[in-house]
Amino acid sequence: MNEIIDKEELLTMEPKTIKKSIFRGTLKIEIHNLKNLIPFKNHPFTLYEGQRFTDMVESIRDNGVIVPIVVRPATEEGKYEILSGHNRVEAARIAGVDSVPAIVRTGLTEEEAMFIVTETNLMQRSFADLKHSERAVVLTTHYEAMKKKQGYRSDLIAEIEELSGAPMGHGVRTRDKIGEKYNLGKTTVARYLRINKLIPQLQERLDKGDIGMRVAEAVSFLKVENQNEIERELCKGRKINIKQASILKEESKNGELSKDSIIEIMNPTRTDLRIKPIKLSEQFLSKYFKPEQSTNEIEEIINKALENYFLSENS
Repeated sequence: MNEIIDKEELLTMEPKTIKKSIFRGTLKIEIHNLKNLIPFKNHPFTLYEGQRFTDMVESIRDNGVIVPIVVRPATEEGKYEILSGHNRVEAARIAGVDSVPAIVRTGLTEEEAMFIVTETNLMQRSFADLKHSERAVVLTTHYEAMKKKQGYRSDLIAEIEELSGAPMGHGVRTRDKIGEKYNLGKTTVARYLRINKLIPQLQERLDKGDIGMRVAEAVSFLKVENQNEIERELCKGRKINIKQASILKEESKNGELSKDSIIEIMNPTRTDLRIKPIKLSEQFLSKYFKPEQSTNEIEEIINKALENYFLSENS
């Protein structure tokens, strides 16, 4: 169990004892200069906006920061990297409050640090409120944890619950249970795991709706340099649809994707993007349709079925 040392106790301790206690557990301190706090590197969540953030600023202006933030020592002497509390720190700056309580967590791996970042954010927000790129980070973090033994990082989970005052009510789930937890199908979970492999610029386009989920998934299989080339083409005003993305993925798989082929595929005048006509067998059609149904009626039913299918795939 981690040991939490109060500020008053800290003041009575010798430096050597302090250092020893930090490595034995968790140190609770007061940070009096917010300039000594730096954001988590590549922090995947956006800060609050609008009324929610305004209310937080007013609350901190009146009462100060009540719930301690969670930090770890930064590489620069005397500074700390924020794991939990980015919104509180930003609101404190605006409110003119220059002192916050903090929990210093030492000896964390990068994986453990990211686990704390995602878990504490999920306590404060609904999964449905997250952007696609943020959901991808959350699900990937849980997926990586899932590959460990059951009960992975139970010490961190217990600590997060204790410090936040909000029980998580769950441990790390199996892959199927991750989907159940967020009310997502297996395909959607797998899709988000792929999306986390997109370059940041393409993730941002997904969040803004510039590219679709299935396009993002297909492009995520491409090498980083290929993704960068696609981003450059999109910056020129070009578009990319699922047909083009599928071709890019296939050519990349076959080792045939180059800068020139990317440009050619994303050129809307390319003719081989047209779907080749197919003939449905009588055996296939007889499974779903009656002999007296007309061709137009059959086509209309197939069209509606496909519309419903792709709608559910993109939801």
